[in-house]
Amino acid sequence: MLTAERVAFAKSPYPRTWLLLAFILAGSRTVFGWPIGDNNPVLGHPDQVRVRYLYAGNEHTHLHLQISPEGRVSGTEDKNQYSLLEIKAVKPRILVIRGIHSTLYLCMDSRHQLYGSEKYNENDCNFREVALHDGYNLYFSEKHSAHLKLTPSRGRQMDRFLPLEASGEPTYIGDDSSERFQKPNRDYGSEDPLGMTDNSDVHSPSSDS
Repeated sequence: MLTAERVAFAKSPYPRTWLLLAFILAGSRTVFGWPIGDNNPVLGHPDQVRVRYLYAGNEHTHLHLQISPEGRVSGTEDKNQYSLLEIKAVKPRILVIRGIHSTLYLCMDSRHQLYGSEKYNENDCNFREVALHDGYNLYFSEKHSAHLKLTPSRGRQMDRFLPLEASGEPTYIGDDSSERFQKPNRDYGSEDPLGMTDNSDVHSPSSDS
């Protein structure tokens, strides 16, 4: 038998108000979602290709990773056209890095030597990204396990990289320094924005996702 207090509570508008509020709060995580950080590997995200400089430094010098048209991978103090990179997730935490100007993929061979390649090679060109608590990242070759690093003229080797957003024009160096640099016209919303499957003999892991 219902007591007078229970009947009064059932007729009150507050229970429905509290139930509605609880429903809204429970669904807010689904509706609004969690913020997606710079290291998010989700392939379907519109920002699946990041245009970045990879900065590294020690007590003596500060460098940005660059890929020259000849395929040489090194560090430069300037944010030039060869250090402007495209970074794309092909699997969770697995990235492909490509020089925008040189159009060469960053790769590591079985001897742990870095080089730039015109063709995408899954064994040499996939890197695992490990985010550190201070905003820097480590990058390891998925196949060869060695970590990505730069060797400066002074000081210790650099293996911690900070992805910097590309803002403004890069510094132009070399024979084409007088020419205005034009970013390639890529469809970053496509399944293959870096042209990884342009060659019929090259298999892109993103096609399996």
